[in-house]
Amino acid sequence: MYEVGITRRFSSAHRLRNYNGKCENLHGHNYRVEVVVYGDKLVNGMLIDFVLLKQKLDGIIKFLDHAYLNDIKPFTELEPSAENIAEYIYTTLSENFTGRVHLSCVKVWESDDNWALYRKDK
Repeated sequence: MYEVGITRRFSSAHRLRNYNGKCENLHGHNYRVEVVVYGDKLVNGMLIDFVLLKQKLDGIIKFLDHAYLNDIKPFTELEPSAENIAEYIYTTLSENFTGRVHLSCVKVWESDDNWALYRKDK
């Protein structure tokens, strides 16, 4: 089994609606997103081209970058927490993977010290 991963970054603002504390106020983060894919078979010595994987993730991140997350579906109703952002990116990105390469997990860092990981059961 092989695993490969990439990291990308984006910046956005949000507020947690159902939270009693500082994070209920409008604030921003410089998010870091890590994506890991896995598979058993290499083609031309690679599981997947890093460039292709970055393009797939960048297609999702472009809608989140420099945006107010509370105005973007599904976060108009769903809390824009790191956990929900990770699940959103995972679900949206997983539509691109059928065949020999599978999405393992998405990790979203909202600071240098805090992260959330989303993974579906295999």
